[in-house]
Amino acid sequence: MTRALDGAETAEALDRYRERAGQALAGGVVALAGGMAVGLLPGPAWTGDVVAWAVGLGVALACVGAGALVTAHRMRTALTAGEWSAHAAAPVARRLRSPAVVLASPATGELWPLTVVAVRWRQEAARPGPDGALWWCGDPRTGGVLMRPHSGELFWAKPVRGGGARRRLVRRAEERGLPALVAPPGPRPSGKGTASPPKARRRGRWRWLVLASVLVLAPAVPWTLASDADPQVDLAVLSEEPDGDCVVRWKDPWDGRERTGPFRCDPDRDPLLAKWETAFVVSYGPWKGELYGWVDDEPHGSPARDVTDGLATAGVLGLLVGLAGGGVGLWRRRRGPNAPIPIPVPVPAAATPAGTPPSPTYERLAALAGRQPAPGPRRPEADVRSAPWWRVRGLRRASGLSEVLSAAACCAFAGGVLLLPLEGFQRVYLFGLGAVSLFLLALWTFRVLTGGAGAARLLVRAATAPVPVVRRYALLYDPRGDSPVLVLFPAHGGPDDLPEAVLSLLPPGPRKKPRLGLPTAPTGTADLRGWLDRSDDGQAVVVPWIEDRPLWPAGPYREAGTAEAASLLNRLAPPLPAAPRTLP
Repeated sequence: MTRALDGAETAEALDRYRERAGQALAGGVVALAGGMAVGLLPGPAWTGDVVAWAVGLGVALACVGAGALVTAHRMRTALTAGEWSAHAAAPVARRLRSPAVVLASPATGELWPLTVVAVRWRQEAARPGPDGALWWCGDPRTGGVLMRPHSGELFWAKPVRGGGARRRLVRRAEERGLPALVAPPGPRPSGKGTASPPKARRRGRWRWLVLASVLVLAPAVPWTLASDADPQVDLAVLSEEPDGDCVVRWKDPWDGRERTGPFRCDPDRDPLLAKWETAFVVSYGPWKGELYGWVDDEPHGSPARDVTDGLATAGVLGLLVGLAGGGVGLWRRRRGPNAPIPIPVPVPAAATPAGTPPSPTYERLAALAGRQPAPGPRRPEADVRSAPWWRVRGLRRASGLSEVLSAAACCAFAGGVLLLPLEGFQRVYLFGLGAVSLFLLALWTFRVLTGGAGAARLLVRAATAPVPVVRRYALLYDPRGDSPVLVLFPAHGGPDDLPEAVLSLLPPGPRKKPRLGLPTAPTGTADLRGWLDRSDDGQAVVVPWIEDRPLWPAGPYREAGTAEAASLLNRLAPPLPAAPRTLP
């Protein structure tokens, strides 16, 4: 048996997933350690807010990274024990839940409703391509790994819980044409049916959450109880600023020594008490001996109370979630596993004819392009033939000028707000925002001046070239990144024509809907303009005009004989086997 992890593409995708998870975990640990270090050092009152934000961000990143590492371990187990198998698939969107996908078994006719485990910005890459196929490795009863063919992105998928929810998903998938009568082209397991690693033993994930919550509550509970006994001391104000920041002296309630340090006094106290103030001294944890007080019913000074309250809240919530999840999991295990839903598959009258051409012909690519959803309405854009390039939205994005304008707006906002009377910690936040925005503004401006503006002028020159060359096209999407690609064919020919070239395009729509503004027709004719300028590797710079508007290329015009074009065509339309299998 050839394991799924033996493939170079699968191994590289798993390594990238583990690397991203490790970076998130490391970032969370660094943020958590930095916040705790700031909390241990003496400083002004606003350091408590910095500690709270840093600790919260660190905990969130660490949890995401740790969860991703656990998922990577599950992926490795499944990919080591099983093989890839190609399945016809139908995506099903769900409100307020992760999207689902329904796979059709090519051997038994069962339909498998699965939930895709992914953050929101990665969910689009888990949808089937124009051929309606996904690769699967795992057990549909316990979970497995999904991948769009040749996309290089792995996703963990688990079975949908609940009989009613599974039947609704299957019904919606049947409305979209599942189950398929003929298995899609792709890898086939050497064993019987689909690749299914042995059912993994449950490791009590909710038990670990309960244990982690108890460990968090272990210091939080005694610290919370000890905070009620914090001693109150009198402070002698040595110096005071107009905003309330002052330097005070007090007697340590434990060793009797006099100590001096910063504190935030109440600026609205009676003038007779100008040289006197009161505060509480922390009596627990690493903050023992630090001062804190109350101004306008808000604590200030030592971050001990904020950190203790945060740990207590996180521990209680984690304990409740762990107990509830463990109880639900125990109830589901007693009910039994969620088996695939059997669907009767009609027997085809005749076998699928053999001899499908392995090369991507115009007929095949046009059929794949026609299965894709419509891109959406066109977005208005300045005409490049009459307007300067910086007014054309696509060229602004291609040159990096949009990032320069965004950074400049952030700098202007931060500078304007800093002119207002603000508290100390608010000024620190805005100053940090302004500093980061100023750095990005300088960096992106340098990139625009040294390369982006020149590339935009080159595209304008190509788009306004006088003599166009007409070619037929098929609009497809690269599985790696889902970027649009024009596959170009001779203007006059038949359905068996082979591609002449490929041209990658910049998505014209916004980040959330990148396909807005693409041609409404997946196939047709395009006017290619340019051909005069060459890129660094000698390829021509060409701008296609479709429906009387330009589509800005993301790379040069690559002829079909080059290695880059051949690799892209293999991803867009993997070669078909000589004799496709049919279901029994």
